[in-house]
Amino acid sequence: MKKIKKNKWGMKLAVLAFSSSVLFSTIDTASAATYTVKSGDSLWKIASQNGISYQTLMRWNNLTSSNIRVGQKLTLNSTANQAPSTPAKTPANLIQVAKQQLGVKYTFGGSKPSTGFDCSGYITYVFNNAGIPTSRKSAAGFYYAAKKVSTPQVGDLVFFANTYKPGISHAGIYIGNNQMINASDGGVSIANINSTYWKKYFVGYGRL
Repeated sequence: MKKIKKNKWGMKLAVLAFSSSVLFSTIDTASAATYTVKSGDSLWKIASQNGISYQTLMRWNNLTSSNIRVGQKLTLNSTANQAPSTPAKTPANLIQVAKQQLGVKYTFGGSKPSTGFDCSGYITYVFNNAGIPTSRKSAAGFYYAAKKVSTPQVGDLVFFANTYKPGISHAGIYIGNNQMINASDGGVSIANINSTYWKKYFVGYGRL
């Protein structure tokens, strides 16, 4: 009987140790999602180090200005300040992020506001900063990864072929009313899909 009691106590201790391990693991994970502002930091610097825009960092932390203070704790993920029932992504949020980059110059291979965007770099940046994890692809890569749709919704992708090379060569983000926002030669701008230029290269719509 003594041996049995000893084994029961051993099992209880093992369960307690496991529960403590899970608890501290959860605490560590939560800690990793925050950043404490240090001397010399700026909102732009912290955002750049974490691969996001400073506007996104402001939104995640409900900030109304870019002023920060030493010792201030900043949230580094989009879900920490959201209620469990609030979806992380909405078309409105996606388009808001997309329009924040209007006027940013075109740079072949570019993927951030400070250096400029090409079409696929722009799409990657917008989706990631709207809380939709998206790996970098070419316009053709996005085309083959997307589910093809005939009736587009706001936030879907618009694809074009043979603009400067054979095959799928350009993509934009659909914003409704036959318009898209995209990074082309003139920089990030809004264009009509049915315009004389874009209509002749139009291929279709896709949804990530």
